Amino acid sequence: MLEHWNRVLVFAAHPDDEIIGCGGTIARLSAMGKQVFVVTFCAGETGYSTPEMKDKIAEMRRAEAEACDRVLGIAERVILGKPTQGVVNDRETYQECVRLIRHYRPDVIFTHWNEDKHRDHRAISVVTDEARWKAYENVLADMGEPWYTPELYYYEVLELFPHPSLLIDITDTFRKKRDAMQTQQSQFAVLPGIMEYIEGLAKVRGYARGTQYAEAFLRSNLLPTFA
Repeated sequence: MLEHWNRVLVFAAHPDDEIIGCGGTIARLSAMGKQVFVVTFCAGETGYSTPEMKDKIAEMRRAEAEACDRVLGIAERVILGKPTQGVVNDRETYQECVRLIRHYRPDVIFTHWNEDKHRDHRAISVVTDEARWKAYENVLADMGEPWYTPELYYYEVLELFPHPSLLIDITDTFRKKRDAMQTQQSQFAVLPGIMEYIEGLAKVRGYARGTQYAEAFLRSNLLPTFA
């Protein structure tokens, strides 16, 4: 399966979500020579744990995201600058996602799950899932040529899938995932115990997969599979 994913597009709300949700998979795909592109909706400007950090946090998180890119081998990251805790499924955001899908022309999309407790995660899940469909229609001609992305998967951040449809072995790249999260120093006080959570979840999913570590995904059924 991974062999057929040459261009991969990841939608994430905040600069650390792609690490928690699919960092090991990103690192594995990058090591295979695949191109992985990340679209980050928000700068994460509310993620400060002390009042003194408030005016500096957005720039800190931008630098941390760049460090993460180097660790995981992310080819390109776009930060849209949407307000943290204020992402909405409006026309502008929807069409921007359509444009980005047509621009990157991915073989697979990874995005948030619409049952996550974070409001930004839920909004992004819905808008990107639907944008995958609209990107394939022969509309919005000024936003690029129509493109059909064969697969879209949700990844886990705060809420866990009761019945995942895909488990990817990340045993060989779990250290990269851990190292990528270590670049997010500003968030350790915001997310106490996050390193233990990441390792524990990877072990749980690895147990189900029959490997030391794994990441879980749930396939979208919004569009049919073409054969």
